[in-house]
Amino acid sequence: MAMGTLRDAMSYPLLRAGIIMLFLALLISAAGFYRVDKSYSSSGTLGEGMNYIGDDKFEMEYLYHNRTLTLSSTNATFSLLQGSEMYNYTLINDSVTLHPEMRPVIYVFNGEVNYTYDATAIDYPYAMYSVGAFVLMLVGIVMSFLGYTQLLRDVKEGKK
Repeated sequence: MAMGTLRDAMSYPLLRAGIIMLFLALLISAAGFYRVDKSYSSSGTLGEGMNYIGDDKFEMEYLYHNRTLTLSSTNATFSLLQGSEMYNYTLINDSVTLHPEMRPVIYVFNGEVNYTYDATAIDYPYAMYSVGAFVLMLVGIVMSFLGYTQLLRDVKEGKK
């Protein structure tokens, strides 16, 4: 009683379908690692009061932001708000380049501040399909196991 070949094993529909599903799940999950670089840029002049810089959608939708904020003024006093932290600046014919950790909020006490804001981030557009790949993997494992037990039963009975 010799064990069947791979061709004999693949003649079992459940085993074949299970292995195909496992292979597809592997391909789909690998696609989830595909990354796309995204960028956002804005510039302008900030007046006195609270100023929100950047785009809410961009800040919420993507991961691993890298932000550069350049501020300049002839005579202004302002604060950069980052969560519960506040950083105070006074610029007189000067500029400052900052790398905020989150979307910048600038409160201008007096004067006008010119700004340039550049942000880059990463998007994984196919990551949502990993849930389907996980379900496909589970079904593939069950079907492969059922097909394999069928194969073993037939080998034991001497059919293959």
